Amino acid sequence: MTVALLGVVMGGLLTVFESVQRSATFVQERSETLDEMRVALDQMTKEIRQAELVKTTSTASRLEMTTYVLGVRKSIVYEVLGQTLKRTVDSAAAAPIQTHVASTNLFSYTTDASGVIQLVKLDLDVNPPRRPDTTVILTSEVRLRNKVIT
Repeated sequence: MTVALLGVVMGGLLTVFESVQRSATFVQERSETLDEMRVALDQMTKEIRQAELVKTTSTASRLEMTTYVLGVRKSIVYEVLGQTLKRTVDSAAAAPIQTHVASTNLFSYTTDASGVIQLVKLDLDVNPPRRPDTTVILTSEVRLRNKVIT
């Protein structure tokens, strides 16, 4: 009787332990995904803020701009291709900066009366690698500081 009771108690404890372990893994993976997203969003925000021009050919999945990186004028393109956000500087090869992107509608734009882009809104949606049923979302709005006045 004692062995049977001990078996029931141990089974209950193992079930609780397994649940806590799964929860901890989920929180850790979500945290890692958020860290990666913050790095990508911070980089984009900084470069967009320094931009002198965001081209009007930019779309919801592609942003083309002329900006300054460490004081040097650069042409930068951010583009979502499939589930990967890539960054191209001048004509170099595109480098991935975020994977597992859930939506290609990353960029939206606000223009002034003359059609010049003044504000870029970023909506970065990512599915953590081992939790594809979960979506983590970060947003940011960036006003261009160095835009060319015409």
